[in-house]
Order: sequence, then C-alpha cells, then structure tokens
Amino acid sequence: MPVSNEQNRNFDLIVIGGGITGAGVARDAALRGLSVLLLEKRDYASGVSSKTTRLVHGGLRYLANFEIDLVAEALRERAILRRQCPYLITPMPILIPIYKHDPHGRAAISVGIHLYELLSREKDIPHYFTAGLEKTLSLESRLNREGLKGSALFYDHQIIMPERLVIENIIAAREAGAVVRSHMSAEKIEETGDGVVVTARDGLSGTTESFRSKVLVNAGGPWVDQVRKAGGIDRVKIINPTKGIHLVLPKLSEQSLFIASKDGRMFFIIPMDQWSLIGTTDTKYDGDLNEVHADSDDVDYLLTESRRVLPGLNLTRESILYTYAGIRPLAFAGEKESKISRKHRVIAEGRAARIITIAGGKYTTYRNMAEDVVDAACSKLGSRVACTTATRPLAGSLPVELAEYLKETVPQLSERYKVSAETVRHLIHYYGARAEKVLEITKEDPRLAEPISLECRDIHAQVLYGVREEGAKTLCDIVLRRMHLGITTRRGEQQIDLIAAFAAKELKWSKEEMKQQVDEFRDELQKEKKF
Repeated sequence: MPVSNEQNRNFDLIVIGGGITGAGVARDAALRGLSVLLLEKRDYASGVSSKTTRLVHGGLRYLANFEIDLVAEALRERAILRRQCPYLITPMPILIPIYKHDPHGRAAISVGIHLYELLSREKDIPHYFTAGLEKTLSLESRLNREGLKGSALFYDHQIIMPERLVIENIIAAREAGAVVRSHMSAEKIEETGDGVVVTARDGLSGTTESFRSKVLVNAGGPWVDQVRKAGGIDRVKIINPTKGIHLVLPKLSEQSLFIASKDGRMFFIIPMDQWSLIGTTDTKYDGDLNEVHADSDDVDYLLTESRRVLPGLNLTRESILYTYAGIRPLAFAGEKESKISRKHRVIAEGRAARIITIAGGKYTTYRNMAEDVVDAACSKLGSRVACTTATRPLAGSLPVELAEYLKETVPQLSERYKVSAETVRHLIHYYGARAEKVLEITKEDPRLAEPISLECRDIHAQVLYGVREEGAKTLCDIVLRRMHLGITTRRGEQQIDLIAAFAAKELKWSKEEMKQQVDEFRDELQKEKKF
C-alpha cells in the first residue's frame, strides 16, 4: 500500500473534488501505487452526487439520441457496481406508460427496451416486455386511461443513498494510502517547473495550507471552471450546467414509472422506502452554484405532469415533504437540454499539461471515468500500472452473496450486540461488511444501540461512526449524507439536539458551536422546503 508523506505535503497526484468522480479517481490512483491527496471544499458528496434520482441506471432514454456506446458503457458499469456493492443497489422494475400522442410509440419503445436488454450484462434480471392496456392497468391501476395504449417494462437499479457509494470510495481510497480532506477549498493553483502547488483553506477553521504534486486532477463537477480559474485557466468554459430538481412525497405507488411529459422530456415517479420521488427536470442554469434549489416553475411542471398521468392522487404543493436540486456538469452544449450528451471528456490543460480536467459523465459511469483520468495521469507520470477497480472490492464489499451473508450474519450480530435482527439487516444494507464496526461502537454506551427515530432503523452509534470513520465534521454531514434518517419525512429535525450532543462530545464542540451547528442544520432543511 502506498503511504503519502503528508508532513512534506508532496504527492504524485492532487484531486480537487470529493464527489463520486473525485472519490473514484483517488481510489484508482492509490490502488495503482500513486501518492494521492483529495481536497473537497465542503463535504464528500455534498454537490451533485447527492442530488441524483437515486438510480444506478443504464440510460435507456439515450438510445433515442443514438448514443448506443454511452448506454453500453453505463450498463457495463452498472453490472460492476452491482457485483461490488449489492447491499446498496437493488434491481427495480420500471413501467413506461405509452399514450396516444407520446413522441415514441409502442413499436419504437419495444425496439428500444429489447436493445437495452441485449446490451445489459445482467442476465439474471427478469425479461423486459411491452404490454397492452389490460396488463398495464394490472401493474398500475391508477394510470390515466384517456389515450393509454399500453406500456413497456424494463429494469434499472435503485440506490437509496447515492452518498453512501461516494463514502465507500473515500474509505477505500484512504485505506489504499490516499490522504482525504473535506471542507478544504482550493483557493489558488500555481504551476511550477515540475508540478503544481495548491493553496487550500479549511472552511471550518479558516486556516490555509499548501500542497505540492506532480499532476493535478480537476474533478470539481459543476465547479470545474471555477477550479480552472483558480489555476489561471480562464479560456472558454468547459461546463454547460443544467439544473435538475426532485420532489419527495409520501409514498404514491409501489410501481416505479418512467413518464414522457407533454413536451417530450422524461421523468420518474419511483418508490423510495416509505416515500416517493418525482424527478427530474432539465433546464439551463446560470445562477449561484453554491445555492441551487427548486423554484416554483420546476415544482409546478413536475406536479402538473404527475397529475396528468395519475389524476386520482390529487397531488398538490401541500403533498410535498421537501425538494432538492442539483447541477449536471455537462461537457457538451446543445439547444435542447435533454438532448445534450452525458458523455465525459478528459482534458489535459496548463502550460505543461499537468492539470487534467474531467467534465461531464454520469454517476453510474464514475468508475470508468476515473480510470480514463488516472490513465492520463499515469501517462504524464510515466507509470504503467493498470487499473484494477473493476475487480477490487469496495470498502464494505461482502465475502459471499448478499442473501447468504444476510442469512448467516444477521442472527450472529443480533445475538452478539443485543439488537434486533431488523436493525442488523438495515445496517448491512447501508454499510455492507462494515456494519459490525458500527455495532462495535454500541459497547461504549447502551444508548448508542437505541433507534434514533420511529421513521427509520438508524441507531445513535452511526453518528459516532460517521465522525470517526467517514470524515463527517458537521451535523449536515452526519445526518444528510451518512444516514438514512436524512431522507425521512422530518429528516432528523426532531432528534437533532440529541444527535448534536453525541457529535459535540466526539468533535469537541463548545456549547456555542453545538448551537450553531443545530441552527445551520435547521436552516439547511428550510431551504429545501421553500418553493
């Protein structure tokens, strides 16, 4: 395992950005023997990586743009992810209702889903099919019957908490030797004769530090052009940002739907545990990248289209529990946002091509994107070590099949730590093989084994685990990006004072700091209720 010399602050590679791509780059590079430093200006996965539709999907709709190579890449990567972390990812049947005036008829959609099935490498998933009116209504009886011609059914994969996959990669990178630092913003990037110097500011303490590397990777996502500007690269912008929003409501249906809106755009209505998720939109964005929220037009669009397809549910603004919004860092431009390619680009920049920028891409294809980036870095560094991330386990990877692991492990851990089997099962589905590390913390205080909320099975030990092992430094980090509690109806607002007390002891907050953390947490929740 490579060991980086953090005291000297010299690295082979500095990665700017701690979303899914940056985390994947850090893991890949460290596994190839490079010394790596990752800097994230906020929390890991706090940007676009936590604002997805919570799917690891193959991109069925991109077939309409004839991007067969992109779909094939996404399906290949989806299969790899399912092998590596089946505890996080669950296959999900999705129904496409087909109406008389939809842009794609039943014949065209049938061709598309069968091509999708042929490209898929997961042959254990049930057959994809098209259906007539009667079969369609048996799958979702509340569909609007006016103009309904039939449906198609295909499979994609749900990841309830995409943030967890980012953390899996962060931990795996760290264990391979990488140094990972959150809440560290790269303020200045200077090229030298033989490398790059990065000056970064700690967003919590305000202190600055300088680091040196031979190559720098810009994985800033929507902030790619801001990172380029910090490095004196302010030519033509690379990123063409578009905004996507989501609505979270009480559960509407057990059946996932993929719907064509009147203007031809596609959106999902999918169950998410006890809730439903509606999204996403796709509109050009030129606002503040640090303050991205749903606006009134976005919300009205999704509600109107959802009511059109499911008229009996009486969906109103009052039905919405909260919203969230993110920016797609698209690497290409186009007239119609939904038609812009989601392919990625790797660009060598700077005076000596030591700054490697990754732009575009999809959450699902992050591993392949990281491989392309690290290949480019290794070429510059003169290293010929091959990528192994397709076959190497992630942080919580299981030693056996998920069903077998649950059957053997759940009763053992339930007995050993005196917690319910349901709690153990819940923890395994979010931490994989690391669930026992969470349960080990319960030995310190009986209260740590207690459920936090009636809305989910999270326990207080997860608060301490998030701080000790997963780099959480604020209450928003802990609850919104480490725990299932963060996607429930109240999102931990009722329990935040007790959570803060546990966190304060671990992070050595004063009473004033603890109060500030609680206030900032509640402010963050309120931002996602204003629309």
